[in-house]
This record gives sequence, C-alpha cells and structure tokens, in this order.
Amino acid sequence: MDLTPRRRAKFKEWIRRYLPCEIAGTVGEFGGAALAYWTTGSLAAAAVAGTVGASIGYYAIAFGTATRCYHRADSTRRGAARGLVSVVLAMRSLLVEFGPAEAVDSLAVRPFAFYVGPIVLGSTMAGWIAAKFVADIVFYLCTIFSYERFGALIARKQTDPEEAPDRSAVSITVA
Repeated sequence: MDLTPRRRAKFKEWIRRYLPCEIAGTVGEFGGAALAYWTTGSLAAAAVAGTVGASIGYYAIAFGTATRCYHRADSTRRGAARGLVSVVLAMRSLLVEFGPAEAVDSLAVRPFAFYVGPIVLGSTMAGWIAAKFVADIVFYLCTIFSYERFGALIARKQTDPEEAPDRSAVSITVA
C-alpha cells in the first residue's frame, strides 16, 4: 500500500490519537465479557458486559486526554473555572467525535457481533475476536469521519509539524 506523505501523516495521527483508547477499551471489553460469561455462562450477558467494559475503558482515556488538552490550552482562566470549562469542552469534543459512532456501535453492532460471533464460529474466543474486529471497523469509520469533518469542535493536540502544515507545531482547538 503506497501512501502519500499526507495520508501517512494522517494515519500516524489517528494511531497516536486512538491507540491508547483502544488498548484500554480492549482490556475492558474482553475483561467484562469474560467475567460476565464466567459468572453467568450467558453469551447475551457477556455481549452487554463487553460493550459496557469497552466504553468505560475507551472513554476514560479519551476524556482524560481531551480535558488535559483543553486545560493546558486555557491560560485565561484560573482555578475551578478553568477546570469546569475544560470538562465542558472535553464533553462537547467527545460527543461530536464519538457520539454517532458510539450510538451505532454500542446499541447495535458490538452487542450483536459479540453475541452472534461465538455461535457462528463455534468458539467463544474466536467469535469475540472476530466481533471486535468487525465492530471496530464500523466504529472507526464513523469516528474518523467525525474527527475530520468536525475538527474545529474537537480537542486536538498536534505535535508533528508535518501533520499541521497550516498551523503551529502545537495547536489545539478551543472553540
């Protein structure tokens, strides 16, 4: 796959942005699914627990990162006002970037895939791995579209000048 420098930079940007969230989400997803399946023996309970675990792990990292970005970028406020504005802007950022993807993912794709995957493949673990792969593709197609389309409303920290040819090396949107 031959990528242009711009596409390569975008790909790197997405990896840096989403990989920490993905790792935490995966731990929560498989941990929650395994715990629910082990305690109940139910694929339905495992599907729900895996979906909830994925969301908790993923958004804990995403929220912390967005809040930190906004807090660091806001030099005009002090104390509690700075913290409150950072939290509100981080919530807006997460809703814009992940809201549509999360609705499709958590309400339909991921629970369905986690329930059906083990049945179709005949193996719980193989089914869950396949389910995660399918659900993640849908999730990231929606998420990256939102990230690129509504970037002015999303917390972004760019540290590589190659990724921000028209902005400073460190830029963040605090609109």
